[in-house]
Amino acid sequence: MRRRAAVRAAVLVATATLACGAPKLPAPPFTSQPTHALVEIPFPPPPARVEAVPPRPAKAGAVWIDGEWTWQTRRWAWKPGRWVEPPANARFAPWTTVRDRVGTLYVAAGAWRDAAGASVAEPAPLAIAGPAPAAVVTPEGDVIRQGPLAPLDPDATRSGEESTRDRTKMDAGSEP
Repeated sequence: MRRRAAVRAAVLVATATLACGAPKLPAPPFTSQPTHALVEIPFPPPPARVEAVPPRPAKAGAVWIDGEWTWQTRRWAWKPGRWVEPPANARFAPWTTVRDRVGTLYVAAGAWRDAAGASVAEPAPLAIAGPAPAAVVTPEGDVIRQGPLAPLDPDATRSGEESTRDRTKMDAGSEP
């Protein structure tokens, strides 16, 4: 079992090494997050998920947006990477987490912003990433199973209100 895990780890390292030499995906123009976009959170996000990038759409100007963790009420939800056509005159502010001087943790979700820093409607995805077909292997050689992607909860808000689905889960006795 350990030998199989070691072989998987070697294959993963070789694949990652080869992938690092591959051409970079076209990215949108970037901008920074304004401080008003920061929302206080109780704990940091988990490590990023490993995703399989779908083929680039034939649409001219399509750019790749990496997947990100989003804070939804009391839990983190994964928003998959996606190909999009950038909105006109907008830049993308990638998601970020920061701490203040006393250690309070904040997150700002990835968002499209205009020249004044105001949010711009997110374009519809042209193609969405899926879980990577390869196993994720820890430095110790253990294989980590990637679970199914949980859908983003449109009812969740940044104000801390519970969504209907979260209340149902909690009433049923499951973990948030």
